[in-house]
Amino acid sequence: MGASAVSVKIEPELRERVKRLAAKRQRTPQSLMRDAIREYVEREEAHEAREAFWRDADEAWRESRETGLHADSAEVLAWLATWGEETKLPPPACRQ
Repeated sequence: MGASAVSVKIEPELRERVKRLAAKRQRTPQSLMRDAIREYVEREEAHEAREAFWRDADEAWRESRETGLHADSAEVLAWLATWGEETKLPPPACRQ
């Protein structure tokens, strides 16, 4: 996919800092800013994914506390040990 131009207004001091850093790295200011934006977006997306994971885990914990349903830890560990194997065990059943 081709790149498209986007205009971002930054303070003159920051622009000069970017230009100096780009020159030191033998890169263009545009490539430096593009990489910085990409890294920022990837970091924020990873943060959102972690937040969603913890929300899901918290909800599962609350549900477990309310219903009393759970899986035996030994059965879960045995199941996990077969991940990636040809004969993967089915997930353990939940019980009260």
